[in-house]
Amino acid sequence: MKNLSTILSGAALAGVAVLFFLHFSGNTNNNPVKKPAADPNSHTHGQIAYFDMDSVEQHYDFVKEVREELKKQESNISNELNNMKKGYMNRIQQLQAKAAGMSQQEGEAAQAEINQMQMNLQQKEAKLTQELQEKQFKMMQEINEKIASFLKEYNANKHYSYIISRSPGDFIYLTDSTFNITEDLIKGLNAGFKKK
Repeated sequence: MKNLSTILSGAALAGVAVLFFLHFSGNTNNNPVKKPAADPNSHTHGQIAYFDMDSVEQHYDFVKEVREELKKQESNISNELNNMKKGYMNRIQQLQAKAAGMSQQEGEAAQAEINQMQMNLQQKEAKLTQELQEKQFKMMQEINEKIASFLKEYNANKHYSYIISRSPGDFIYLTDSTFNITEDLIKGLNAGFKKK
């Protein structure tokens, strides 16, 4: 019984090896496999183009504008929160200066006021941070939509099968610079941005 399973496994392995050999031996049989006809007007049919996303982020004027806008908003948020914190700290110092002469009821009211101010500060910080994150997400979506829209138009006469973005850390170890369309993409995006 044990020998039978070994013999069957060996026969199956031999069958797979024969099929593998026949498949990759160049199709010497009478039934050649027909390849789909390529578009005769396109030298890129079936090719994969790519662009470097970090270059787009550095050289696309709209990304630069978005980055500046987000930096300003972040600075405004930081200033607003710093002013609130200063007001909070000043009020704590005022209450601490009066603490020795306060009754128990006044002390409890002062503590409740401090707690409320701290809670307001935390809520404001959370709200402003969320608004900034939502704006960042919306802007990234807009950038991606602009890239996708341009590439759709760009590829209308190029006929690439795929256009992928390459970023540092991707698992793409080798690229043929012949199919690098980063420069075309940046020129096209910036031309569209200047028109707007």
